[in-house]
Amino acid sequence: MVSRRIVSFALILAGVVLCALAGLHYLRGFEAQRQARLVFKKTLETASVAPPLSAIPAGKALARASSPQGQPIARLRIPSAQIDVIVLEGSDAEVLEKGPGHVQGTELPGGHRGLNNCVITAHRDSHFRNLGWVRNGERIELTTPRGLERYRVVSREVVDAGAVGVLAATATPRLTLITCYPFSFIGHAPKRLVVIAEPEPPSP
Repeated sequence: MVSRRIVSFALILAGVVLCALAGLHYLRGFEAQRQARLVFKKTLETASVAPPLSAIPAGKALARASSPQGQPIARLRIPSAQIDVIVLEGSDAEVLEKGPGHVQGTELPGGHRGLNNCVITAHRDSHFRNLGWVRNGERIELTTPRGLERYRVVSREVVDAGAVGVLAATATPRLTLITCYPFSFIGHAPKRLVVIAEPEPPSP
């Protein structure tokens, strides 16, 4: 009887600790996004008075386009999925705890490096937890220091975790959003949900 009580207490204690750790994880993510919004707001204010990239020598323009790991670089909005987050540079574990991350080696948000495919990834249990709501034809907005870009979702598919082809450069501009799948899977999910959007044609 005593041993059962000890086991029960240990299980309860373990549950409390796990819940506390999960709560701390979400709290850190919330605070990181709050700080990122402040930093990105200042970035936009600075960009509004800075000279355009076309007026800067090529070498300096490239340096200005690059951002340090973890730096806020864009605001991503998907109204239909109630997603409104600040995108950070990089996609390692530290960055993804704070928010969606731009996968380095792919096109920059708002960039024009000839890679075209801008890839952004985030965790399925936090900043991209509603990405599964997104359907074809729905709008995605991406705000960068270069301005507001509007996209429409053209496809969504589930691929294996090792499907690196979704990161490849493309012939035309696109925005690729990736998160783990299935959403209800416990542990490291074996699949990835990939949402692809293309720029809206300019308004007449």
